[in-house]
Amino acid sequence: MKIDNRTIVIGLIIAVIIVAGLIYISSTSAIVSAQGNSVLKANPDKVSINLVIEAKNKTAQGAKDRHDKILDETVLQLLKIGIDRKDIKTINFNIYPEYNWENGKNEQIGYIARQDIIVETKNFDLVASIIDVSIDAGALVSYINFELSEEKQSEYKTQALEEAGKDARKKAEATASGLDKKLGKLVSVQSEEFNYIPYRYFEATVAEGSAAQAKQAAINLAPRDIDVTATIRVEYKLRNFWFFVYFLTPQN
Repeated sequence: MKIDNRTIVIGLIIAVIIVAGLIYISSTSAIVSAQGNSVLKANPDKVSINLVIEAKNKTAQGAKDRHDKILDETVLQLLKIGIDRKDIKTINFNIYPEYNWENGKNEQIGYIARQDIIVETKNFDLVASIIDVSIDAGALVSYINFELSEEKQSEYKTQALEEAGKDARKKAEATASGLDKKLGKLVSVQSEEFNYIPYRYFEATVAEGSAAQAKQAAINLAPRDIDVTATIRVEYKLRNFWFFVYFLTPQN
């Protein structure tokens, strides 16, 4: 079959118009944004016990010496019950004046040496022993947290972000459907956020009686689920079909 030059020229013109139309549509396609969220229940695999060492004396050096003695004894006892040295972290050491307010006067009466110790373990059965030996050594219990190890955080982060991504796409599809459009390709992921808050199982409220309360809490230790959340913000293009409908439909 012979094809004349006119047919070829017309075909080339139509092809150019189609390509130009596709470029125009691609550059002017509407964008739909959506935020996806997810919440997962996670089983804690780690317990974190925050201890406080507090020592008082009339001199700063005396307070520090007493503090160091309690610290050394606390760490020694923790090692004896099987806690690894790397799981005992000392933070926030400070020495500051102690004052007594009396008869309208604020009088300095000595110094306080204070430090926090964080003890971490994946063996929940050790918590009661950690509390007992620490209190016996002279430390105070500030709080007990249920937490996720770094390995568990990584595992749940993957799951949570995946679910948030699915939620974001569903919302974007719903928005497109409401506009009588179809969802196009993913343009961008604006942000990914992952978060979890450790569960505060026990917290000392007052110094008096806190040791007994902490021991009782450790004896009745019961893991609680932790909420793991993720958020993803995405942008999709909307598909356009009007060009094809207009140029491929016979015109009168």
